[in-house]
Amino acid sequence: MDKIPHPYSERRNQDIKLKKVLTSWDLYFLSLGSIIGSGWLFAESASAGTAGPAAIISWVIGGILVLIITLVYAEIGAMIPRSGFITRYGHYSHGGIAGLFFGWAYFAARAAAPALEAEAVMTYAGSYIIHPALIYYAKNPLDPSSSVTLLTGYGILIAGILITGFYFLNYFGVKLMGKTNQAVTWWKLIIPSLTIILMAFFLFHAGNFDNRSLGGFLPHNNISLVFEAISTDGIVFSYLGFRHTLDFAGEAKNPQRDIPRALIFAMLTSIAVYILLQVIFISSVDPVLLKASGGWLGLSSASAGSYAKSIDTAPFAFLARSSDLSIMVVLTYLLYADAYISPSGTLNIAAGTSTRSLYGMAEIGYFPPSVGTVSRKTGVPVFSLIISLILGLAFLAPLPSWYVVVGLVSGIAAFTYILGGSTLMVLRREASEMKRPFKLPYAKILSPVSFVAAALIVYWTGWPTVGYTSIIIFSGFIVYLVLLLFHRVDSIITEENIKGGYWVPLLIIALDIMSYLGEKNFGGLNVFPFPYDFIVVIVVSLFFYFISVKSGFRTSEITDIIESGEQYINESGIDE
Repeated sequence: MDKIPHPYSERRNQDIKLKKVLTSWDLYFLSLGSIIGSGWLFAESASAGTAGPAAIISWVIGGILVLIITLVYAEIGAMIPRSGFITRYGHYSHGGIAGLFFGWAYFAARAAAPALEAEAVMTYAGSYIIHPALIYYAKNPLDPSSSVTLLTGYGILIAGILITGFYFLNYFGVKLMGKTNQAVTWWKLIIPSLTIILMAFFLFHAGNFDNRSLGGFLPHNNISLVFEAISTDGIVFSYLGFRHTLDFAGEAKNPQRDIPRALIFAMLTSIAVYILLQVIFISSVDPVLLKASGGWLGLSSASAGSYAKSIDTAPFAFLARSSDLSIMVVLTYLLYADAYISPSGTLNIAAGTSTRSLYGMAEIGYFPPSVGTVSRKTGVPVFSLIISLILGLAFLAPLPSWYVVVGLVSGIAAFTYILGGSTLMVLRREASEMKRPFKLPYAKILSPVSFVAAALIVYWTGWPTVGYTSIIIFSGFIVYLVLLLFHRVDSIITEENIKGGYWVPLLIIALDIMSYLGEKNFGGLNVFPFPYDFIVVIVVSLFFYFISVKSGFRTSEITDIIESGEQYINESGIDE
């Protein structure tokens, strides 16, 4: 079969065309601006509806797990700073088969993210602007036992226009996007902070944390609900925004120094903010009205009362508006304004990262070279931007709800981080001579913990969401085979790549089986009830971790980077 020549030296020429303009603050705000997006507007309400006040524990556990994953990527990202890096790292350490599965999964999650943020804007707007025309309340299409807010056809249309506008903004270059994001992120820090302070003073109900009439601290004393909330209610989705710094790594002025700083400080900031927001949300709910709506679990039930439905539509704004105090009225208007700004700011970043994700896949040969072509005028991969826009719009119609999409996106995104710990250890073994500006301490412990943590997060999304996730991931391989059939891409089906990545589809199938047979609260058959399901997932994940580390090898890309001395590229595009 004839192949299109696509040597590594040619692909790297596109990396050089990217403009190295992002500062340390730009990178910090890229991660923080994505972490504090639509998640802070809805995730506290959604997680309280699943785990009650114990959702605070969910935010703590989720934050710790994602922080461990972040530390792994701080070393890898600083060592090999490349735009669209998350879609490339599996290829660098395990070859084409593994790289394709993980790269496609990440791109799919990124392509869906703009739709998620646009849905957040429309949902909040629908709570006070021509309500029936934008949103309506109905059963969750993925879980009929619960109800969610869905967009109407008119709401989907406006959301589509919003997505298109931010992709258009990204066309004018990363520098404009970065500076725009800095201003927006300052706002996104100030408004949640102001919300925490004002609600703590004026709406605090200390008894809400252990009120048995509302379900107590942990409804039904079911600890599995704490873990379910991490994946299905937007907690992990919110925290996983740290990755955006990595997606723009090739456009940073000093990535080796700034990437670890940006990743770690953004995560620590967001963990503190989100835990405080969850505490404030729990304490600000009116206990009498919430009891009438069925308590904490009534927030997400199919028979939710009017009070719960109002919270579902605009959680913090509704709680602020329920007070007659003038200062809270002001806060209400600020929250409604933020409902446009926070998700829109994250949408701005998501449009850029989905574009870089597809660009990264083209750079390593999973898509035709033309897809990764960078415009000399703007320094933006234009074809990647257009394709990402089309796919982003395609997610709106079948899944017109923030609450529906968030669990699916969380599962796909978490899957892509499974490989991080393995990649770190493979590169330490196979590329020990590479410079490591940040070297993770206790990596032999934290790497398998990172692998297992990501696998658990996937499992916690529950059945059948894990099944839908698997279908999306496998569909990427089918797309690749079609492109290969028409001679549009190189063949990655070699003995070396198969040995390096054979375990990936087996891991996907294993996660499906464990989810299907797992805890009933996660949608499974309860063959492995809690906590035995966790033990099974941990043991199986560790088994695959050791297989993955053993199967990694020194790929030609890593060899080329080392032998050519091109590990670092400064802002002028000249190798150091």
